[in-house]
Amino acid sequence: MMAAPRWVAIDGGQSGLRLVAGPEPASGAGPGFSYRGGDPVGAVARAVRAAAADAGLTGPVDVACLGLTGNPTDPDDSQRLAAAVGGALDATEVRLCEDMVTAHAGALPSRQGVVVAAGSGVVCLGVGADAAIHKVDGGGYLFGDVGSGFAIGRAGVRAVLAARDGRGRPTTLTARAENFYGGVRNLAVRLASSDALVAEVAGFAIDVFAAAAHDPVAAAIVADAAAGLAHSIVVTVRRLSRTEPVTVAYTGSLFQAGEIFLGPIRSRLAEVVPTATFVPAAGTPLDGAKLLAQGSLGPYARLVRVYRPEPLPIVSTMDSLPFPAGSLVVSCQAWYGNPLHGPESMALMAAAAAAGGALGVRANGPSDVAAIRSTVDLPIIGINKLGDPGGVYITPTVAAAAEVVRAGASMVAIDGTDRPRPDGSTLADQISGIHNELGVQVMADVDSLAAGIAARQAGADLIATTLSGYTGGPVPDDPDVELVAALVDRLDCPVLAEGRYWTPDQVRAAITAGAYAVIVGTAVTNPMAITTRLLKAMQ
Repeated sequence: MMAAPRWVAIDGGQSGLRLVAGPEPASGAGPGFSYRGGDPVGAVARAVRAAAADAGLTGPVDVACLGLTGNPTDPDDSQRLAAAVGGALDATEVRLCEDMVTAHAGALPSRQGVVVAAGSGVVCLGVGADAAIHKVDGGGYLFGDVGSGFAIGRAGVRAVLAARDGRGRPTTLTARAENFYGGVRNLAVRLASSDALVAEVAGFAIDVFAAAAHDPVAAAIVADAAAGLAHSIVVTVRRLSRTEPVTVAYTGSLFQAGEIFLGPIRSRLAEVVPTATFVPAAGTPLDGAKLLAQGSLGPYARLVRVYRPEPLPIVSTMDSLPFPAGSLVVSCQAWYGNPLHGPESMALMAAAAAAGGALGVRANGPSDVAAIRSTVDLPIIGINKLGDPGGVYITPTVAAAAEVVRAGASMVAIDGTDRPRPDGSTLADQISGIHNELGVQVMADVDSLAAGIAARQAGADLIATTLSGYTGGPVPDDPDVELVAALVDRLDCPVLAEGRYWTPDQVRAAITAGAYAVIVGTAVTNPMAITTRLLKAMQ
């Protein structure tokens, strides 16, 4: 007996991403979408991986359907997202659409009528009996989303700031904002600079609704939002029909406010478009994604992009590396307080290393990588040291890796230990994300044989001994050549020696132990440390 096709359905909004799978039930959650989060494709892919990990989901998957706020409009970005999702879920087919599509599919079993989806944002989608499609609003928090949670929260914050400096009437929203935001001093600046701007502003809508029953300022905000949203619904209904009955289904967290919001909308629709019937949605956007993952697309076919992504080929053979066996790779890094700190100095250091015969460079941060890339024609192992130096510090996330790849890194080195990453992902998640989203090889910096074996099993293309001696206890004086030999003996991928290599004899010992290449930093590129070492020898 054949097993039922395995499917995954995802609803991704600005407040969070939800995942369900079947036929064996599983569910998980990930972070929401932000228009200010840098690369949107990478952000959505990371959220999908987080939700899949939360659900304990492992592939393969036949079909994954994603209804997304911020669904890519550019075909190349859409294809890149499909490849990333396909890789993250081991999915044969990926279906991508805006969340208004899955909201409509979940809300209206007949697949005809209007759905109004209102949460942090707002969109209306009408589908006619002739499969005609009409979208109204959904323009985002800057230029649209009239009557949305963001619009209500923003109006509430504006009222608070106006009352504070005397431009507006006193309002009980001030006390609520003090409690919700931990004070209103510099609130506008704090919100404007927040990476979670939409969610933080929309969250205040709950307080606006709560105050509207007794506060005229809040009541006016809610009434204005209801009128704006009702107008969008009216426009959508009239585009479908001015004479025939039209079902309007409402869905989304904003309608949980109840009759204080629903009542004015219902009254306005009854007055202006009496042929419309205003009803709660039959199901959620996630229910709609489930339906579209398991069945035909029907009238939504024009709104859904379908991909059967091929895995990106990441080959982990010695022949695929950008520098040959026996290479010397020079690490060009200088920290704050070092007179050589800065991209220009590091570019000159890389040029000097290249002139001396180095066949590769290791560099930290997008600025240094970009400067070195414009100066020398050598492969660059990019790292991005961020966060806590006592934890996962070397390229801790996929986003950190993306910065140095975009700057010109040929491959990425990351912390290859099993220590927790700041975004909650696993080592395997991070390596898979870099492979699928960035298409470059990953070098795992490890501190032990066990870590090297685990990193290779997690998908690392090559292993380096960079962290040996640096994850606990006193730092040894000499390089860990024994670890190089042990890794070479156990692994089927290149092993690079790095960490405390000072002399020609030590470099030769690493190559003799089987190292594919040796990375040397301080002994070549840090005159301060070299001088200190020589002075100590004289004492």
